[in-house]
Amino acid sequence: MLTSMTGFGRSEVSLGSSGRAVVEIHTLNHRFLEVECRLPEGLQHLEDPIRKAVSQSIRRGRVRASLALKGITRRPPAVFETVIARQYVQSLKKLQRELKLSGPLSLETVLGLPQVVRVVQQDSSPVPWEGPLRQGVAKALAQTLQMRRREGQRLSLGLVRLVDTLESLEKKVISRLPAAQAELKEKFAKRIQDLAPSAGSSEAAAEAAALVQGTDVTEEISRLQSHLSALRQAALGRTENSGRTMEFLSQEIQREVNTLGSKLRDEKVIGWVVQMKNQIEKVREQAANIE
Repeated sequence: MLTSMTGFGRSEVSLGSSGRAVVEIHTLNHRFLEVECRLPEGLQHLEDPIRKAVSQSIRRGRVRASLALKGITRRPPAVFETVIARQYVQSLKKLQRELKLSGPLSLETVLGLPQVVRVVQQDSSPVPWEGPLRQGVAKALAQTLQMRRREGQRLSLGLVRLVDTLESLEKKVISRLPAAQAELKEKFAKRIQDLAPSAGSSEAAAEAAALVQGTDVTEEISRLQSHLSALRQAALGRTENSGRTMEFLSQEIQREVNTLGSKLRDEKVIGWVVQMKNQIEKVREQAANIE
């Protein structure tokens, strides 16, 4: 089953008389796994458990997990470092004199300086509602995964249709090969006769056949069929790392399709090649959304 990298989950848990907590998890496309946690003051110790839970369920994507506390009256006390603040003030006044600057120093300015205000936990015991918080994270993550799987199923259907179209165009190219090869042979023979009128028709035909041999696409067709078969398996979610697998196969299919167009130089084949390139680009765009 395919999994999209786009998802969202939200949960709200009660913290008893303390209030409630809201957990939200957003996931977006990203080449690798990147986890960002936004936690309230005093709950930073939950970051590692959240990262671990995410990495156990998600292999690829940008993940943003946020936790907000609502109605919480319990707050850790703030300590004002007077000594540090006094040193800042003295240094700033000295700087004012040296630079000949005027203007008062406000309390707001001093409080915004590093280490002037320090938040201290009242004790080292765990937050009494840490259990519900972890449950809220688990619930939001489960919703996110469900949405990613649901979106992955939708993407899978579209990708399979793209593979169907590519295989249909490939069959058209194969059916056109005998006629395209015959036309190339005729063109080469005529060109050889025009360049060397003394050459006999049988000699010109042999020379043309040798040139046509250089346009043989048997190997390209074989590789293209193999890549399309692998692409279908990836689109159905039957391979590991389906997103990256499809990105790789798209590049390989593009290479074989380009070779078909340049070797055969047939108007109809070139038209189908252009259509195949359009489909390949669509596959590449969708693969970028797959985990």
